[in-house]
Amino acid sequence: MFWGLVLLELWPAEWAARVLGEAPARSEEYPVRFIDGSIYSQPVLCLRSPVGWPIPILVAEVGAVALRLDGRRFTRTFALVERLLSFVADPFPWAEVESFAAAVRNDPKLQARLVPGNLPKDGNPFDYEIMRQQAYHRCEQDMLNAERLALAADPRVPTLVDGKLAGRIGKKAAEQRPLLIGIVKRTPPDLHSEGWRTLLSLRPGQRTPVFRMTGMSGTTEADMPTASWFLKLSGGPRLAPNWGFVRVDVPWVQFESRPDQFGFVGRLSRWLIDARCRAESYARMPVSLDPIVRAEEALKPLFSPLPVLVNRLYRRAGLFRRTES
Repeated sequence: MFWGLVLLELWPAEWAARVLGEAPARSEEYPVRFIDGSIYSQPVLCLRSPVGWPIPILVAEVGAVALRLDGRRFTRTFALVERLLSFVADPFPWAEVESFAAAVRNDPKLQARLVPGNLPKDGNPFDYEIMRQQAYHRCEQDMLNAERLALAADPRVPTLVDGKLAGRIGKKAAEQRPLLIGIVKRTPPDLHSEGWRTLLSLRPGQRTPVFRMTGMSGTTEADMPTASWFLKLSGGPRLAPNWGFVRVDVPWVQFESRPDQFGFVGRLSRWLIDARCRAESYARMPVSLDPIVRAEEALKPLFSPLPVLVNRLYRRAGLFRRTES
C-alpha cells in the first residue's frame, strides 16, 4: 500500500468503483472560493563556482489568485504576483551575492527579489539539471507562500485549492475553518493491487473508496491527515487509463465531524463532476475544474512576459561577468 494510507471505507479485497448518485450537495458541502497558484521560470545565465560547478540563474514570476463565486459570477478577491531570481549562492562570496541582490531589487525595470537555492544534499553538483532544480524548488516555496496568504485572506467560506492541502495549511487552522478541499492531479506513487485495478477501471462519474492519508513522520503530510478518494472526471477512447482522474483531499478533522460522512463524499463528488472543465482546447481539461481554469486565466495577465524580464536581467549580468560561462 502506498505511504500513509489507512483503509477506511473498504478492505483491499473489497475495493470496487463506487457509482455517484444524483443528490445535490447541501449548504457548506461545496466550495465557493477557489485558489490557484502559478510559476513561470526560465534559466537565463550559467555561472561557474570556484570549483567549477555549473550554477544556473533562474528568473521567475510566482503568484496566487482567489476567485469567489457570487451567484453565477466569479469575483477576484485576492491576487499576489512577485518576481524572483534564484540560484545556488553558497559557493560565491556573500558580499557579492548581497550586492547583486540589491542591484536587481532596486532596478526599477526589474524589481526582482533574490531567493538563494540550497546546495543539493544528494546528487552530483556538477550536474546542471540538479542545480537548476534547486533554484526552481526554491521559487516553488514562494508560490506556496502566496497560496497560503490566499487561504488566510478569507477563512470564513468553503474553499478549494488546486493542489494538496499539506504544506498550504496546518491541521490546527483546518479545525477552525469551514470546508477545505484539495484537488491533486498526480498519480499516487504506490497503491495496493486491487486499488490499482479499481483506479484504472474507473469511468466518469465513479470514485474509489475513501481512505485516510497520514503521510510519513517528519513531513508536511503528517501534519495534515486527510480523508481522500480518487474521482474520475473525464474519459473516452482518446484518454489513457491513468488519465482523467484526480485525488480529492478533505482534512480528516473536518471529515470525521460530519454525521453523514460517505453521503457527503458522494454529494461533493457529484458537485465536482458537474464543475469539471469542458473546454477541449484546454490541454489539461480531463483533470481540471472550470473554476480553477478561470482562476488560472485571471492570474496570467498579471505576469510579465519572461523574455522582457530576461533582457532586463542581461543588463545586470555584468556583476558576475567574470564567472559567466
